[in-house]
Amino acid sequence: MTLLRQPLFIILSLLAIWIVFTNWNSSLKAIDPVLSFIDLKGQTHQFSDYQGTPLLVIFWATDCPGCIQEMPELMKLYQHYSPKDLAMLGIAMAHDSLPHIKAMQNKKQLPYTLTWDHASTLSHAFGDVRVTPTHFLLSPEGEIIMRKIGALNVELISEKLNKMGIQPIK
Repeated sequence: MTLLRQPLFIILSLLAIWIVFTNWNSSLKAIDPVLSFIDLKGQTHQFSDYQGTPLLVIFWATDCPGCIQEMPELMKLYQHYSPKDLAMLGIAMAHDSLPHIKAMQNKKQLPYTLTWDHASTLSHAFGDVRVTPTHFLLSPEGEIIMRKIGALNVELISEKLNKMGIQPIK
């Protein structure tokens, strides 16, 4: 009887992994274009505003050392790919506070759009993001073409932008 348990356990485990993987993949193909948010300046945006332009989305927090460490690289990306060729959106997590987010924006002089996901609406729309930093690259059509948890991978983002015909400013 125990001889059957181990293969059955392995088969059921593989089936569970396959179900999770296929559901995760299918649920993260695109973001609803009418999904909206308010930036730190009080302006309302929809994801449809970014149609026609690649969008790099960064989930971050003011208490995340990795998030703070990668900010200079994010600023370089922003400078190397003009805002008309690459839009960037920093989404601060719900556990953060608006005063801390604004203080960080001012201290680091972050040039890209920032919002506070106080109700976790955006986190939920991107597959319940819980770990920071987490990066998503959306194609000009709004499809998610990259999800990266952890440290920023500039080479990967540049490679994907190059495949879209987007070149850095010289």
